[in-house]
Amino acid sequence: MERRQKLAGVLTAFFQGKLPVMSPAIEIAKEMGIDQELAQKVLSILAQKGMTGPDDAPDVMNRNQPVTAGVFYTAVGDPMAPFGFEELFDLVDMRGSGQTSFDILDVTNAITFAEVKSGEKMKVYGISTAKSSIEKMIIAAAIGILDDWINYAMYWNLNQAAVEARSKYYDKMATDHYALLAAISSDQNESFSTSDVKTMNNACSKIFTDLAGKGYVLTGNEQFVLRANPALKERIEYAFTTNFNSPNGGKEQIVFNVTRAYTTKLANTSYYVGLPGRKAKRGIWSDLTAETDRDILLRGTDVAYCGEYNAGIGEEDQFRRCALS
Repeated sequence: MERRQKLAGVLTAFFQGKLPVMSPAIEIAKEMGIDQELAQKVLSILAQKGMTGPDDAPDVMNRNQPVTAGVFYTAVGDPMAPFGFEELFDLVDMRGSGQTSFDILDVTNAITFAEVKSGEKMKVYGISTAKSSIEKMIIAAAIGILDDWINYAMYWNLNQAAVEARSKYYDKMATDHYALLAAISSDQNESFSTSDVKTMNNACSKIFTDLAGKGYVLTGNEQFVLRANPALKERIEYAFTTNFNSPNGGKEQIVFNVTRAYTTKLANTSYYVGLPGRKAKRGIWSDLTAETDRDILLRGTDVAYCGEYNAGIGEEDQFRRCALS
């Protein structure tokens, strides 16, 4: 029991980015009373070289045979990748609030996640009301930690399982948030207008006009965000390099303050320009946390991990879907 609790504690700290080192295996070794120096030596070799198969497995454990079990992956890396969805939404911190939802007030055409059962595909729906309640959504999965991974110092397997669990959780979080952006209605479509530069300028201008008419406090100097699939990066970066002093024929430039980032979570058939925050909000009820239970048939420990979050876009007019032609 104590061993499982220590394992859950280390994995939870790793999931939440609170470990003093990148590798959870080092901390697991420390808690289990296993040789930390040996674990560090193995992982340092993996990180420097990367592992492609048994032939590359280092023999650093003072055994007659090379370490081969489970070594079929590239170098361990930090999965906390910058997905970019965080910029689009204001954060509502619901951790410790005792509430299962928060409201976006004065909503005219809200979109948010629908409640789903475990294993079901999430659906996006629209509502029309004076406020929209964003209910917490539980995301959960499980991984198995074999006894042999700890008893025989297979630290790379511990790392691989923990890293994959955390990276897939945040990958799903990004997918869910970008699904909201992709779900804005066709009313938010911005037609192509002679060039991408002109289209972007028109999109920003339209957002200002629509939101001003709905009582938003705007200065005219707000920062917009652009999100697109990486397949469109060359095209969009070209638009950002053109200006009124260009030596070529393209005497135009983006006149609004627009930052851009790219994501594989959006289709490459259009791109999105929007005013972030305001009535686009995301909530976190609990960070990614691990719990454990002994599996005697597996000869290992089941690690269940879950987190709670959700998001909503309370005003579609903050965003425009820009056409390519």
